[in-house]
Amino acid sequence: MLEPSAAHRLWAQAPAWGQGALTVAAGGLAGLGQAPVDQPALTLVGLAFGFWIIRPQTRLPHFWRGLGLGFGYFLVALAWIVEPFLVEGRGTAWVAPFALLAMAGGLALFWGGAFALARGRVRLWVCLALLAAELARSYLFTGFPWALLGYVWIDTIAYQLAAIIGPHGMSLLTLILAALIARGRVMPRLVILTLSLALPFVPVQGPGSGPVDENRPIVRLIHPNVAQENKWNPDKTQAIYQRHLSLTHAGPAVDLIIWPETSVYLPIELARREIAGAAQGAHVVVGYQSRNPAGQYFNTLGVVAPQGEIQGEYHKSRLVPFGEYLPLSHLARAFGYDFPEFSAGSGPAQIDIEGIGRLQPLICYEGIFPQFVGRGDTRPDLLVLITNDGWFGEGQGPAQHFAQARARAVELGLPMLRVANRGVTAVIDPWGRSSDRLDLHERGALDAPIPRPRLATFYAKNPWLGLLTLVGVLILGHFYRRGRDYH
Repeated sequence: MLEPSAAHRLWAQAPAWGQGALTVAAGGLAGLGQAPVDQPALTLVGLAFGFWIIRPQTRLPHFWRGLGLGFGYFLVALAWIVEPFLVEGRGTAWVAPFALLAMAGGLALFWGGAFALARGRVRLWVCLALLAAELARSYLFTGFPWALLGYVWIDTIAYQLAAIIGPHGMSLLTLILAALIARGRVMPRLVILTLSLALPFVPVQGPGSGPVDENRPIVRLIHPNVAQENKWNPDKTQAIYQRHLSLTHAGPAVDLIIWPETSVYLPIELARREIAGAAQGAHVVVGYQSRNPAGQYFNTLGVVAPQGEIQGEYHKSRLVPFGEYLPLSHLARAFGYDFPEFSAGSGPAQIDIEGIGRLQPLICYEGIFPQFVGRGDTRPDLLVLITNDGWFGEGQGPAQHFAQARARAVELGLPMLRVANRGVTAVIDPWGRSSDRLDLHERGALDAPIPRPRLATFYAKNPWLGLLTLVGVLILGHFYRRGRDYH
């Protein structure tokens, strides 16, 4: 194998286009650590290449090195973004590749800025700069914390650390491991790569490994599996609605029933009594669209009580840009253009259901925001997420969306009841396990006990303290080592 100095000389002599292509390829390799591939070793190798190339001076500026690495990562990790444009067929399919390139390029700007800021300095500062980039894309411009680097560990026991340091702490650990590999020492590379290859095969805790608590309330999750192209077809909406009612009534009485996002096509006032009748005395969580007297439209989750009244409602608060609302739409209206869009609710919120407890309602996209889920004045007893993953295709998108739901359960120590129109419907326990589930191509009703929550995790009580402590320890360790080397 070439010595690092010789390898760097060869790298410096390569043409800029070749350096750029290899950098994008390394980023793409890193993206394969996300679901459904779930191989963190590939992420470490790809990121390690990024750390390796930041040191030598070459024809490729530092900004472009980070941009290329990020572009490759997001191009692979977010490839599912083309799927919503293919639902309508020829009318919008031509937009799909441009949307993916724009999304990957836009998010890669954060990584490019991180590399430009670090400018080849000590790799710890590169790690911290990339952490800042991941935080920035999670919060700025409404935020998009999808495919955070730390999520590559969700299918391993290692992600249980997120209960202490949170998802961004897991991202920092991933960067630190990649930086150690990039240092070129044989033993650290062998140990880290061996562990990262082995961890995906170590179960968090095997499905069904814990004792079943027979005293817990029983929930029925309705998984209708409706193809997106059929969901709003006026010739099929009534049959789809009847499918929900049939699945609701299919089996003995339970304590709680949950329907997916926008599962009621009728105004809820016309459907609520029929839904309550099918529920055999259970409360029913349903998704529908609603309108207030001011003319605002909402993507809504409501609770239908056994007598048929609406016990509580929650309006989706984190809306999908360009999907549920148009950014800066007020400027368009100033010029006479009006676009139909949803209004945002005032969440996060909680709804109390007798015999079940205090739940935090979440609708689809909201589940990807660590800064939103589990936040509020009081701690909920469980999370309820209703979604329609029919927009996300059949592979990468639903797998990643489900993985991030599991991440929220681990981080907060809370069970989650996740119900998808199409995608993965599951009961997720506070350790991220999901032995009770219906997958993408299944249809049916899933009955299962609601898991108990754990005690509030360190991360749930101190969202930033674990990450800041980790950063502080790394910085102190760096300066301590430098001081020893100096003397």
